[in-house]
Amino acid sequence: MINEILKHNDVFVNNGTFKSFASNKCPRKKLAILTCMDTRLVELLPAALGIHNGDVKLIKNAGGLILDTFDSTIRSLLIAVLEFGVKEIMVIGHTDCGAAVISSETIITHLIQRGIDMETIRRLKEETILSCLPM
Repeated sequence: MINEILKHNDVFVNNGTFKSFASNKCPRKKLAILTCMDTRLVELLPAALGIHNGDVKLIKNAGGLILDTFDSTIRSLLIAVLEFGVKEIMVIGHTDCGAAVISSETIITHLIQRGIDMETIRRLKEETILSCLPM
């Protein structure tokens, strides 16, 4: 799959298609949107909101959640406000969001099933990669 995507990107760049997407790093609408990474939202959300490339800072994560005061979502929002002129922030959820309701225990169980030992999980938690998971 990755090779197919890279081939498409090569054509996209070499024929100049990317030029029609040029925009400023500062969002025209001075808006940041935090939402879920759900695949159903890739085209649906911009269409539903009437937003286009360059209009907003679109921040996606599993569940569209802020789990910690110093997580990467907060960092992204702070940079959007402090460096890129964002004046408003929207948080948009969606129906049937599996990521928002998955428990920490389930995530840990899946990691263990994939061969990750508890010591590695503890170390990752201490290094804040998994700091949102209670132990």
